[in-house]
Amino acid sequence: MKKTMALLSTAALTSALCAHAQVSSEDLNLKPAGEVKLSKKSPTFNTSKKLNKKAVYSTANTEVSTASITPQCPTLATGNLYTLSGLNAGDTACYHFEITARSKTTALLLNQETGNNIDLSIIRHNADNTYTALGTSNNTGNADETVVVLTEPGHYYWFMEAQESTGAAFNFGAAVATSLDDYEFNDTAATATVLADKQHKISANMDSATDIDIYKFTSVRGQDVLLNFSDNNSDEWIAEYYSAGWQPFIKNADNTLGNLQPNQEIYVRVRPNLALPVNPNNQYTLTLGSKVVSASNHYVSGESNVNRVPYSSFISGLPYATTQAYRKLTWGITLKDSTGQPVEGATAVLKFDQDIREPENLIVYTDYEAVSNSAGVVSGTVNLGSCYSDLTLRHTEYSFGYKNIWDTDLVYGVWRMEVPHSVGLGVGGDNVEYVWFGHLCDQDLVSSTPS
Repeated sequence: MKKTMALLSTAALTSALCAHAQVSSEDLNLKPAGEVKLSKKSPTFNTSKKLNKKAVYSTANTEVSTASITPQCPTLATGNLYTLSGLNAGDTACYHFEITARSKTTALLLNQETGNNIDLSIIRHNADNTYTALGTSNNTGNADETVVVLTEPGHYYWFMEAQESTGAAFNFGAAVATSLDDYEFNDTAATATVLADKQHKISANMDSATDIDIYKFTSVRGQDVLLNFSDNNSDEWIAEYYSAGWQPFIKNADNTLGNLQPNQEIYVRVRPNLALPVNPNNQYTLTLGSKVVSASNHYVSGESNVNRVPYSSFISGLPYATTQAYRKLTWGITLKDSTGQPVEGATAVLKFDQDIREPENLIVYTDYEAVSNSAGVVSGTVNLGSCYSDLTLRHTEYSFGYKNIWDTDLVYGVWRMEVPHSVGLGVGGDNVEYVWFGHLCDQDLVSSTPS
């Protein structure tokens, strides 16, 4: 797939990306827990209306013990859906909950009747008895409120402010997910995982039915961008990129976004397929970033001092061992994008079978993978170990005025080089399937005479 991405204004793009899937108590498996007593007791909190936006997701003081904290509001449990009534316009309500492991907390305020407008905040009680507002939801009217925050072990509060209220009952609660991957918290455009100018291979999961992973990559030079989403055909996830709306792309296949403008931003979203159960133990793999479109300077070679068996010495009918080595093989390749610049983070694979004598010359490759550095260079080594062969080849070498005759015991192998997600870059595969390799097991000097 090679597409031209539609360009939107920053404001339009941000607005479109900020839309979050509607969350329900059923999605979060919250258990009805009955009505709680109205508690207006609360410290003076600084809500999000007074926050420095850069501090909203701060995890300051998380390394300091909070064992000595005295909750300032009644304590409730997460995982439940509570009912609260009697909150009048201008009033606030506060309830405490504790987090014991690093997690993502989704707090809800639901089922407001017409004429009610109650805001919801999640506030952290820090070890020094200060407070940090982690997030606020203040939708207009009686719309549901959702706050999703990353919560380190410690003490937190639901804090509710009634902008309008008839005192009618509504529900609130929170679900806690602890099976987090390395890319949380990235559920919105504002908290999207920002990826550097390279190729990335990401393994992540869905911690709940409401989890969303959003990634942002910038095509700095207008280079082609690779999208590859692998789910092992389990169909547990939906993968999309943004182009005038969220567009699905083909899973378990290479997708290319081309004709991009310099510094064009690419957003990719992964969300659970709610038609199937969400299993946080299952991982997806997303490859995203600069696409490799060309390769150069490839090599596979033995030690610099190899006494090579020349082409003329191979017995008629035996293939010539283009690559020869004693105990160590070195290999490498340079990878570039569509603008001719190096691609960092891309993978190249040396597929190598160092002994194909038996059975019946069956080739069984071992894959040696390596990742490119900032110069686009991939390099690796293969330790061959020792070998034994009953195939002996004789060859003549002239060195320092002497004619040397050698017998070399050799084992045949083969290799080819591939760059995943880059069709047609296989070395040894476009014209011939593989390159012959000769493992030089032993070399005996038969004679040495002045030449």
